[in-house]
Amino acid sequence: MKRILLLLILYIGVITAQAFRMETPYVEENGKLLTRASVNGVEGVFVIDTGAPCAVTYSFAERAGLKSLQASRAYDSNGNIVQTSIVNIDRFLLGGVTFSSLQAMRLEKGNMTESFGIDGIIGYNLLRQGIVKFNGSKRTMMITNDTTGLGMNPNYAICMVQDPMLTLLSVRIGQVVDTVMFDSGAVDYYEMCTKSYNRMKDLPETSLVTLGSGKGILSMGAAGVESASWKARLKAERFFLGNIPYKNVTTITTDAFDSRIGSAWLHLGDVIIDFKNEMFYFQPYNSEQPRDLYQPEWNVVVVAMNGGLAAGMVWDDGGSGIEAGDPIVAIGSQRVDKIDLRTATTQGGFDLRPDGTQITFLNRRTGKEEQMKIFMK
Repeated sequence: MKRILLLLILYIGVITAQAFRMETPYVEENGKLLTRASVNGVEGVFVIDTGAPCAVTYSFAERAGLKSLQASRAYDSNGNIVQTSIVNIDRFLLGGVTFSSLQAMRLEKGNMTESFGIDGIIGYNLLRQGIVKFNGSKRTMMITNDTTGLGMNPNYAICMVQDPMLTLLSVRIGQVVDTVMFDSGAVDYYEMCTKSYNRMKDLPETSLVTLGSGKGILSMGAAGVESASWKARLKAERFFLGNIPYKNVTTITTDAFDSRIGSAWLHLGDVIIDFKNEMFYFQPYNSEQPRDLYQPEWNVVVVAMNGGLAAGMVWDDGGSGIEAGDPIVAIGSQRVDKIDLRTATTQGGFDLRPDGTQITFLNRRTGKEEQMKIFMK
């Protein structure tokens, strides 16, 4: 949930100890950072998400004995409304440190978040209680109010854009500035919002190259799959995070409120967020510059929706006539009429070969199953 409507849940996490340092390991599952924490003694799996407030699923709230205080609602990452209510967490134990009197959103019953085996979100109203360090090589997250040993290198410091909730900073696309959110719940190096695209698309100093465009579905938020919308696939030939240049950063435009940079950066370096002093640090592991970050894309992007697979986005139909939304019923010789959502989106299990994979899709215009080859480029 991004850009939440209810401001009540800001600045409410209270730390039991005055001076503290906690560190917790995380695992990465399809770009999401997952860790374990306990609520009132009940353990669960939580997503670490700098772009969302703390939240728990309905079933986890029931197990932890959390009672709803008042109804509310929020927007998810696609701008869709999520119905929620507010709960109070007496004891939230993370990495050996107890946070008390923490309010969180309780998602509505049956929210699709539970389909992924996730019990809740560790969000910005808890993270902002200290300095946060993501160590990508060790796969750990630390929250502390002590700067000792954090290794904050002023050469990599970026002034944050003031915001009471989100981690906002400026990046450069060529010579043009875009304000982005560091969103550890997002996956890619860069996701450009449509608002920024419309502002920058005709400026030659952006060094943007259009790789494709079309209408389709690619994103899934807390409210479910996004509605089909027009998107552009772009390549920023020059991209600057702080003073560090990168080449050929690809992005697909989104209808989100903000452009975003995501957890992919943790493969390249550590991230430190000093909320109090409004400083963001990206400290790369490799000083070799500029690094090429081009990411190939499928000509037909397969997405999980409605209990099966479908063509989410069609950049190049290869003359097959496939359209966004057409169900995909087989990959190679494997039928995929019905799938488990979590398995499909996190573990794969399908024989998708980048140099070419045959799929069978249901052409909704003719009602017939047809075949085509998809590939990455």
